[in-house]
Amino acid sequence: MQTSHAADTLPRLAALPANSGAAALTPAATFVVPVSDEPVRLRKERRFNFLAGKSAQVQPIPPGQTVPASKDDQHPLFLVADSLDGQADQVTVAEGNVELRRAGSLMFADKVTYRVLDDEVEASGNVRLTQDGAIMDTPYLRMRMADQIGHAEKVDYQITRQVESEFYRPGRTVITVATSDSSSAGAPMMLNVPNTYGLPTTVPPRRPSSASGHAERVDFEGENQFRFSRTSYSTCKPGQDDWRLQSEAMHLDYDREIGEVSDATLWFQGTPILYLPTGSFSLNRQRKSGFLHPSLSTSSKNGVDITLPYYWNIAPSYDATFHPRFMAKRGVQLGGDVRYLDHNFNGRTLAEFMPEDRMTGEKRYAYHIEHRHRLAAGLSAGINWQGVSDDDYWEDLSSQLLKTSQTQLKRQVSLGYSPVSWLSTSVAVQRYQTLQPDPETPITRPYFLEPRLSMTVYKPNVLKAADVMMTGQYTRFTHVDKANFPNGERLVLYPQVSIPFIHPAFQITPKFGVHMTRYKMDQLLADGSNSISRTMPTFTLDSTMVFEREARWLDNDYIQTLEPRLYYVNIPYRDQRNIPMFDTALSDFNFAQMFSENRYSGFDRVNDANQLTAALTTRLLDAATGAERFKAMIGQRYYFKPQSVSITGETTRQDNFSNLVAAVSGVVFPKTYVDAAWEYNYDAGANERFAIGARYQPELGKVLSASYRFTRDPLNEQKPIVDQIDIAGQWPIAPRWYAVGRYNYSLRDSQLLEAIGGIEYNADCWAIRVVGQRLAALSGSPNTSLFLQLELNDFGSIGSNPISLLRRSVPGYGKTNEMPDAGALNPFQ
Repeated sequence: MQTSHAADTLPRLAALPANSGAAALTPAATFVVPVSDEPVRLRKERRFNFLAGKSAQVQPIPPGQTVPASKDDQHPLFLVADSLDGQADQVTVAEGNVELRRAGSLMFADKVTYRVLDDEVEASGNVRLTQDGAIMDTPYLRMRMADQIGHAEKVDYQITRQVESEFYRPGRTVITVATSDSSSAGAPMMLNVPNTYGLPTTVPPRRPSSASGHAERVDFEGENQFRFSRTSYSTCKPGQDDWRLQSEAMHLDYDREIGEVSDATLWFQGTPILYLPTGSFSLNRQRKSGFLHPSLSTSSKNGVDITLPYYWNIAPSYDATFHPRFMAKRGVQLGGDVRYLDHNFNGRTLAEFMPEDRMTGEKRYAYHIEHRHRLAAGLSAGINWQGVSDDDYWEDLSSQLLKTSQTQLKRQVSLGYSPVSWLSTSVAVQRYQTLQPDPETPITRPYFLEPRLSMTVYKPNVLKAADVMMTGQYTRFTHVDKANFPNGERLVLYPQVSIPFIHPAFQITPKFGVHMTRYKMDQLLADGSNSISRTMPTFTLDSTMVFEREARWLDNDYIQTLEPRLYYVNIPYRDQRNIPMFDTALSDFNFAQMFSENRYSGFDRVNDANQLTAALTTRLLDAATGAERFKAMIGQRYYFKPQSVSITGETTRQDNFSNLVAAVSGVVFPKTYVDAAWEYNYDAGANERFAIGARYQPELGKVLSASYRFTRDPLNEQKPIVDQIDIAGQWPIAPRWYAVGRYNYSLRDSQLLEAIGGIEYNADCWAIRVVGQRLAALSGSPNTSLFLQLELNDFGSIGSNPISLLRRSVPGYGKTNEMPDAGALNPFQ
């Protein structure tokens, strides 16, 4: 049996270099050290050069001075003691406060015998060896210094190395703010916020990790190789014996970063909790093959839920995880997760299979295949294919709110070709599996794309004056319900030319285009034909000015900008009532849509327009770095003609102006970030949309966030489309004790969407977490789960792992036992 530490998420893959070569050798550094702080006349020193095989009696070196090294004196050995005796070039015996130094090594002892020809040291009496981060205290040690081969007896050891911090994420440039995204009910909204907002988002990528214990014997088997007999191992501080691994034999290999034990027992608080006849563990939190810590939880739908994953580190760029799972109420499920990464391709395949669900009597499965491949210069291919066995799979077998609300599973194969920088082409086939978890609320099935051919051209600075763009697309639309959703083909060509006038203080960009569309249907249209065409000229004029001034806020110097923007659109009316609706819908009205020419997504509808958008933006930029710290925007659209084009379900505009839109984001107080968006409907005298989220995080391990989201239903004033609150946080409640939780509630349905509550205890070298989750379902009863985890720092954990759940649900959550100086942290001081 093997055991290994498991990270909360799978470790990162490393792509092998295209051309690997042997590592270059570097010359050894000269080791220089003062002799002692004691009076020079009381100390004797001998300096040896084992490379040249020479020894010479030299004058003592006063403290703070150095000894110049000759060209062949690369690894000198310094031996200092109260008395020195022996024969030159053979043996030296040092007694009384002996100090031996060599590059990377330091030894203290009562007596040291150094054999020059063998480069061997034999030390006895209060021996302490410090070497490459390891400290060994022993009454007796014998070692060949150059080879680091030897042994010691009755050793108290402590080894400190640098490991990657699990809280660190390389390349992290965003933080998560506790608001919600309109596309997924109940999910925390992820807002891309630069690190420059000042919230604590990263910690150093590597941190020191120490292991200590006692061994009856330690065999040194070369650099970074230690073999222990009848030993203990713990990451607790020396003398703190909260947990330990007691084994008959242990091998620590710091070249492969793996520890191996045999006949081992894991003790916690003086009680044995696990026996391993043989096992291995990671010494640096990096990938290694072996069984990961088991996951144990209980839920109302599945009963006792046990998963025992096995991780296979196939190569630096390939790995696989197999996770057999047992659910008391449903039976056995087999799962796998394979990942691969190369310079020309990467991908991931996940699959789950249950031969028979005891509750349904059916076999159940799920899969997701992702692959991206660079076939040649400019030529790429990809696949994104997923599916499940039945409509209720996610609700029954997943604990993620995003999964339980997923109803459209994409199945897409694509091929892309970009021969030059200004031309991009692609062909794709796309289908969906539509899930119907609630029969009373049927989900509309989308059209399949079989196939879609796309072309995008963007050529800037043509004739040093204009930017030329063109979009081309051919799509064959098919639907499983042909009677109600006619199949057909669509061809789109949309050439555009813009002429930007750019000045440091302003920018004006007129753009001209012609939108050409042709449809060919499998069935006859109302006029008796099976084809229809549409041609529409378009014109836009975009203008922006930027004003600046110096400002001061919260005792910091800023540059404040004032940026008025006008955006004019003119598109003539065309009757489009006979054109089918394949992939078009009404876009949400927000700042991004305000500055687009068409309020509809897709190409089946192009709005008629004679309108002007006016907006005003102000920003606070850091005076020293130019980073944006705060932004506020307000805008409105003005119409110069009535609306003529509309789609089913859309309320036709009656006024000559749009709703008012405003947004604010940034740091409003120290360590406090706010993001808010507001849309006000003048006709109804009510808020059309409103979302606000705030996050306060003075330091890692202390975070509070809250958000509110509202979307009005124009057809039902009494029941909005969305009306939710979301509160989450992590906070110390006593020394070493932390509370963590999330509360996501739908005011519209008077229903709890997700509730998480837990408590954590951090004891320096171990931590325990108890977390409960209650998750709503689209249909049926909610699911309740309980997670209990004991984590032994830098070694492993036992129980069900709630970390991924907490990181996904609590914005800014941090593992308390991996924060900088976590052991010394007292939040109440």
